[in-house]
Amino acid sequence: MQQMSIAAIARRKKLLDDDVIICLADSSWEILDVSGSDVTNFGLAKVAEICKSLRAVDIRYYSCLLRI
Repeated sequence: MQQMSIAAIARRKKLLDDDVIICLADSSWEILDVSGSDVTNFGLAKVAEICKSLRAVDIRYYSCLLRI
């Protein structure tokens, strides 16, 4: 659970990006808040591969969303 706390702090400090979220991703995560961060579709896809239990992702104010 430490990784989730670090990710939350990084998001609040505007430091959360693909590299950070991928390094912190943990298979036990069920929820993820990347709202207002610099995480891209690539980062989200990698996290989804790692976090098989992921059920909800908050992407509000998500400026890095790319249309596929």
